[in-house]
Amino acid sequence: MSQELFLNGVDAATGGPLDGEITITTDMIAKVARGQKITPEDLKDAKMRKALDQAKSDHFGVAEGIDDTDLAQTGWSVIFPASLPKKSVDALKEALKPLLDLRKSQAAAKSPAFYKEVIGPELGYKNGESKNDFLKRFGRGPGPADPEKFPYYAMIVGSPETISFSFQYQLDVQYAVGRIYFDRLEDYYQYATSVVAAETKKLSRAKTAAFFGPSNPDDAATRMSSSGLLQPLAAQMKAQYKDWAVDMVDPAKSTKANLANYMGGAQTPSLLFTASHGMSFPMADPRQLRHTGAILCQDWPGMKARVPITDKFYFSADDISADADVFGMIAFIFACYGGGIPKGDNFYRQAFGQPKDIAPYAFVSQLPLRLLSHPKGGALGVFAHVERAWGQSIQWDGTQNDVETFDSTVDALLNGKPAGVATEYFNERYGEISTMLTEELDSTTPETQDDVKVAGMWTSNNDARNYTFIGDPAVRLPVSGKETPKAERASLGALVSKAPATVTGASAGFQPDVVDRAPAAKAASGATSTNYGIGDLFKKDETPAAEGAAPAASGSTGDALKKFVDKLGDYMSKALDDATSLEISTYVAGDMSSVQYETGKFTGAQLRALTRISIDGDTLVCVPEKDGEVDTAIWNIHVDMVKSAQANRAELMKTLVSAAASIANIVK
Repeated sequence: MSQELFLNGVDAATGGPLDGEITITTDMIAKVARGQKITPEDLKDAKMRKALDQAKSDHFGVAEGIDDTDLAQTGWSVIFPASLPKKSVDALKEALKPLLDLRKSQAAAKSPAFYKEVIGPELGYKNGESKNDFLKRFGRGPGPADPEKFPYYAMIVGSPETISFSFQYQLDVQYAVGRIYFDRLEDYYQYATSVVAAETKKLSRAKTAAFFGPSNPDDAATRMSSSGLLQPLAAQMKAQYKDWAVDMVDPAKSTKANLANYMGGAQTPSLLFTASHGMSFPMADPRQLRHTGAILCQDWPGMKARVPITDKFYFSADDISADADVFGMIAFIFACYGGGIPKGDNFYRQAFGQPKDIAPYAFVSQLPLRLLSHPKGGALGVFAHVERAWGQSIQWDGTQNDVETFDSTVDALLNGKPAGVATEYFNERYGEISTMLTEELDSTTPETQDDVKVAGMWTSNNDARNYTFIGDPAVRLPVSGKETPKAERASLGALVSKAPATVTGASAGFQPDVVDRAPAAKAASGATSTNYGIGDLFKKDETPAAEGAAPAASGSTGDALKKFVDKLGDYMSKALDDATSLEISTYVAGDMSSVQYETGKFTGAQLRALTRISIDGDTLVCVPEKDGEVDTAIWNIHVDMVKSAQANRAELMKTLVSAAASIANIVK
């Protein structure tokens, strides 16, 4: 008998499920499972891990006799994309220098081979390379890590467009893997300095943990995550760790305002565990890049309300205050897209036989990145989920509550294990279920298989695989019985804001991502302007001519530069004229097929809200009215659009100024 499955994610545009009115059922999942076989190499890893687990080996990750908490025995590596330009590599290494120097001193204490920088065209990760092909280049295959050939701890530095999420998942089966990726060099420096300060300056947070999650009306997913995950975890921790203060936040008090208390406010713990829906946005929504994976709170009225979801209902990176106290904490975010989102929806393609893009490109969610790069001192790391998070990871076979994997991960952190070691429990679960799922599919046909059983295995398998760690996998919870006073912690955190002059996007010519993002996507992301090397096209060839050779002609370069500067000047002039005022209009239409866009406005639609902001800040607002009262649904949508438009205009002006400065330098 087919059963409905639950996801921990909500579509912001509709206030309903991620997949619209499509009900995800076990027979649908079973069909997808049959179309997604595990590769032979990955299955070999999974079977080996299962065998070692059954043999009670401490961990699949490192060979017998190696202490997985000692970097001098395990090694540590950093992995960069092979395609990253040298100037960007040099800039990144400079920004990460405090962390790289620390890890080198720890990992290479006994052998230089135990510290490895996987970098450059030859060694760096090649886009599209499988985990097995990558490891073959270092003389490794499936099995426990051999640090002399490739270190156990591996920190990926790159976008999931250049170093894919799938590579990270599969490497994590054998190794302790984390990822960092920021748009600004300053953020890399801030994170690196935060980790170093936490470890070398003996920062201590109090032994406090908080479990936060709503239980929204008419919503089975948040009821399950609250009663089936958060409450059992909190109860087990209270019973086992008497020296820890454990706060199980009442679901009724799991509001957005209260989450701010636990994510930088007065009640911020050392370990924060949240479970809720993660926000999902249509590709056309300007909030997608900024707010995907944001945490939906108790403020939301529930599924049946079917109201568009505004930022009043969820907690995003934008809600972490400038003076937030997150230095040294570790968070666990159980939510759809809490860690990131791929470009294409693999589930949709296999279920319905057609591709579906759900993002302009794969990206890491902003909430964990904001925590890690906070200017007052960052969090050390965030466990989070990429893609959909399924309720089946909490409820095995649809009936048996099973939170042992989560509990073991928390235990490892509380016992002083590095974060990368703590993730091994999800890898063990992934390896075991992968083997079980493959055996079940191989031994049955579509007519004889148990769809409920297969669906449960498939969702649990993917759910365990897609948990990732964002941060350096070698970090640990910096806790003790005596907490470093907040004022002293704040002074340590302030160190990270003093980045050297070389750690700036402008001075280093830093290019954060080699993938060409669409201009609209870049604007929506809120990323700072960067130099993508356009000026290099027009620089004079300063290579000396060979002796006796005629000088190279330069007329074509000068002509190209003149045409480019003229076009840029015209564009900047028009842009500056347009920037003297900002106008945002919101329309509604009963029949979208009749709507046309003509001369800057819609016809066939009704104008419902209008805001005009002049360059000096004077603002005129026309508020939508319904039955004599303000139409709050339309107004909330309009307010979000106003915020986005203001941010985008600010970024446009920064880009224009940066471009003008670059051209001025070239022309000199």
